[in-house]
Amino acid sequence: MIGNTIRLDIQNRRDEIEIMQLIGASHGFIRRPFLYTGFWYGLGGGVVSLGLLAVLQVAISGPIQRFGGLYGSAFQLAGPTLEEAGVIVGLGVFLGLIGSWIATARHMRSIDPT
Repeated sequence: MIGNTIRLDIQNRRDEIEIMQLIGASHGFIRRPFLYTGFWYGLGGGVVSLGLLAVLQVAISGPIQRFGGLYGSAFQLAGPTLEEAGVIVGLGVFLGLIGSWIATARHMRSIDPT
């Protein structure tokens, strides 16, 4: 999803990228804003997923406890630990960066300013 969003951003800024290539901008210089965008999208996705996990945990913890009580179990739902939350957010950031890197690499090759 991030790759497609970055691809659309590249298409919208195609003229700007062509001009930057004509005046000698490196691929890294052109790619950098798209990588920043991928970073923020990945970070946002990780934080949203943690929020959805928290909402889901609150929503189903009562029914799960009642169901466990029917069988004499003291089962408790546990949310992600701080380390696990860090891994989830870190993985989101990593996937955002990888998605944006792949999208920019693929479409930078297709943009020829000459």
